[in-house]
Amino acid sequence: MTIDRRSAVKARHRRAILDAANALISEGVRFSVDQLAERADVSRRTIFNHFTSIDDVVITVCTEMLHVVIDGFRTTVTSGERESMFTDVAGALRATDVPGIISYLWRALGGFTPDNKQSSQIFHATVVRTSEEMALELARKYPEADPLDAAILVSSLMNGTVVIAIHWIAVTAAEIDEQSRELWRNLLDRMIDTVRTGY
Repeated sequence: MTIDRRSAVKARHRRAILDAANALISEGVRFSVDQLAERADVSRRTIFNHFTSIDDVVITVCTEMLHVVIDGFRTTVTSGERESMFTDVAGALRATDVPGIISYLWRALGGFTPDNKQSSQIFHATVVRTSEEMALELARKYPEADPLDAAILVSSLMNGTVVIAIHWIAVTAAEIDEQSRELWRNLLDRMIDTVRTGY
């Protein structure tokens, strides 16, 4: 088997695992490695060749959902100035249907309750992984910027997003309608202004 063909098979298996996990999550199923392997039509070993655990698979699926924020960020035109970094990241958060994603994740993970710590951990790990990827993208887009500044900026905005997401869920029970979307927009604007100006 050539290296290209082997790489293609690995990529196909990884995609099959993620697609199967996404389908199981969408169905509200808490699944085992065996169930995931059966749905993806791969072996247990193949799953662990790509991922360290079932949680790693779920975090990767959830991170892919949040990639729309990064994709929105990639499409913005920059001025190259430091202030533009903040505007670009904030704009990507505003342009993305974050409430829809959070609602999906909240339901798929069974809610973030004190007795469901695993779901909260997965949600936070998803945000951390997305933040890391966003910081890398920011560094590529702004090569003259200090990478530490980029990481702090993204971390501040993404952690702020987690804080308002938890508040938003508590108020709306993650229901999506115009009123809950308006609340999200208000919370997001408030968080962005707070991060921009500091205390």
